[in-house]
Amino acid sequence: MIEITIYPMTNLPDGSAELCEPPADPNSYDVLVQDDEGDVLAETDDLPTYEEAVAMVDKYLLEFPGADVNYG
Repeated sequence: MIEITIYPMTNLPDGSAELCEPPADPNSYDVLVQDDEGDVLAETDDLPTYEEAVAMVDKYLLEFPGADVNYG
């Protein structure tokens, strides 16, 4: 089964990013499409809003119909 996941991200001082943990607000969102083995089939990084991340999920669902979705 293919899974599409939205990950909230926090920017770090060195320019990298890590998963955002509550209560902090995310700086951006990443969307990953992975197969059963965890291989990344597609990804989009640094989306500025959750709404844009959801729109990207909708786009990926056209490419990977029937995928499970984790809206983070």
